[in-house]
Amino acid sequence: MKAKNAAGCELQTQDKFLKRHLLNIVIPMTALALSACGTMPQRADRAEFDYPQSNSFSGNFLAGKAAQIENRTDYAARYLLRAYEIDPGNDDLRRRAFLALIAEGRIADAEPVARVLVDENPEDLFAVMAVMDAEIRNQDYQAALDAVSTLPQRGITALIVPLAKAWIYTGLDQPQNAMAALNELQGNGSLNPLSEYHRGLILAYFNDLNAAEVALASAYGDPADAPLRAAEALGSVYERKGQTQKASLLYESYMDRHPQSLAMPYHLDRLAKGEPPTSVILTPASGLAEAYLDIATLLSQENAVDPALLMARYSLSLRPGDDITRLLVGEIMEIQKRFDAAVIVYESIPKDSPHSWNARLRAAASYEQLGKTDDAIALLETMVNERSDRPDALIQLGDILRIDQDFAGAANAYDRAIERLGGADTVGWRLLYRRGIAFERAGNWTRAEADFLKALELEPDQPYVMNYLGYSWVDMGKNFDQAEDMLKRAVELQPDDGYIIDSLGWVYYKLGRYDDAVEQLEKAVELKPDDPTINDHLGDAYWQIGRFHEARFQWHRALSFNPTEELRADVEAKLDGKTPHVGAVAAN
Repeated sequence: MKAKNAAGCELQTQDKFLKRHLLNIVIPMTALALSACGTMPQRADRAEFDYPQSNSFSGNFLAGKAAQIENRTDYAARYLLRAYEIDPGNDDLRRRAFLALIAEGRIADAEPVARVLVDENPEDLFAVMAVMDAEIRNQDYQAALDAVSTLPQRGITALIVPLAKAWIYTGLDQPQNAMAALNELQGNGSLNPLSEYHRGLILAYFNDLNAAEVALASAYGDPADAPLRAAEALGSVYERKGQTQKASLLYESYMDRHPQSLAMPYHLDRLAKGEPPTSVILTPASGLAEAYLDIATLLSQENAVDPALLMARYSLSLRPGDDITRLLVGEIMEIQKRFDAAVIVYESIPKDSPHSWNARLRAAASYEQLGKTDDAIALLETMVNERSDRPDALIQLGDILRIDQDFAGAANAYDRAIERLGGADTVGWRLLYRRGIAFERAGNWTRAEADFLKALELEPDQPYVMNYLGYSWVDMGKNFDQAEDMLKRAVELQPDDGYIIDSLGWVYYKLGRYDDAVEQLEKAVELKPDDPTINDHLGDAYWQIGRFHEARFQWHRALSFNPTEELRADVEAKLDGKTPHVGAVAAN
């Protein structure tokens, strides 16, 4: 069976290095946030609530809990805070209200509640962070140091406390103590890159540019393969030292490794205009915000979205205008299926920001999820005309048109994207695969087959391409031997993919090898029990070997799983007495 969802957009996260270095801290922090917030696993079909207007404790409390379950932190913050004001002595409610406020970014509103929580428990991480961040915003760094010093250095706090102390000591103008705080991370070699990165930032803040260059250049190995922010920080140091040619070479090397990056063209353009260097970190508060962003990025990569959102909100409270952090908040909201809120976040990123392009791509994806396909298409078409050198808006436009079943329009969008990339010989198999699907669904098999074959030329053992091509050949009654070999190989590569196994079973059915077909199709149904087409195929195979009652059972199951109108009509006809078609080869 053809895969229902061809390869979609590959989303990139900001820091690929943290993911492999800090896994030991994720689960404890995730458990802490989830138990505190009382949230539940994500649902694919989030319900919509009409939240009540109530002055009672129970009404507001229940509305707040319902909102938390549905990840509507905006409503949760509103109702839980109202319930807390009615019953301020309720300890559980106090913490729920506090975390809902943080998740919604209402840090100032959360601060008074945080101070009560800290008085009750000086080791409450998120409450201490709220108090500490308030003191930092007031530039009372000694009070911030006093607050963070109450935290025990275990679990996630063993990472947060040294980074926080380092930046607080920076605010106190104590560089030696700042370096000593970072040394606490050196005992774990996996944390050395993060420690050296922040060491370089702090040294640059104190204008020790030579030492900053050493730290930043060594933090992640090859700077051209470092996280974006680390490469930008090192380039800024080069520029401040007057080494503009060295900075330009770094930016160009980074672009060579990351051709879709929009930040480096911005820096190269700035250099060409003779504009002054931009500093990644201007204040100790923004330095700590950077540390929070690093941790939030890691957590989001590990699907710990609740604590990731809290860390990102703390980061934005200290550095409100940071566009990369806004992007992360928007992506987390997409994971939580809060697409309307994600759009608002993405639209808050200024048009002249180097990150505006990615924000608008994400906004278009959120529009599509909201069912606002026309808005998504209009936004992407504007972007297509705005940048004739970039293919990504066209690729995303093609994906949306394909999902919307405008297959001819999707094929045209993919055509234009491939043209911008230099032609079919210069693109990867994924884009050819997508265009091939669009052509096939639009009825242009000649071009579809050419794309699938070209994709296999580029990626000879790509199981999803082999599956789509092999199934299509079988469905058209041609190339059975080649399709069988291709699909056997695809099953070897993806033995747990029900769609591919279904394709192999359908080859056997078309060849009249019904016992072999049943064997494969039963496996496919086990893997994809709620797919209507696979259940229909198994019913046909059962019928051909005389298992008539089981065949009718499978057809009834197929009808229960929301089949297409065409499939529904075919299955109903068989249930009314129409005999399933025999295999094409067997019929000859």
